[in-house]
Amino acid sequence: MIHIDSIHTLGQSLRAARRQLGLTQAQLSLAAGVGLRFIVELEAGKPTLRLEHVLRVIKALGGELSLSGLSSAPTDSIAARPLSDADQPASHAERHQALDELVAQAQALKMGYE
Repeated sequence: MIHIDSIHTLGQSLRAARRQLGLTQAQLSLAAGVGLRFIVELEAGKPTLRLEHVLRVIKALGGELSLSGLSSAPTDSIAARPLSDADQPASHAERHQALDELVAQAQALKMGYE
């Protein structure tokens, strides 16, 4: 688990994850459904980004956001239940294959609009 204490650390961590998966910023933007500029600004640590888009990028990279140390965490939430087989984190190869498929689908859609 990575400890994130600033938007700059978040950006560096997401850049490292993207590079580890062998993705370009453009490929990640297609897979996450956000603009290329958003990826550039996120990785640079821009402090005023939409959380919804940040979560999309994290999910596209195969990650998830967890909070710890909060005193009023709900006990009946989805996050509190045990993971089913379908919820288990994918392997690096599975995430990379899924991202390749997303990028291919996005490129096919883009070509249909041109």
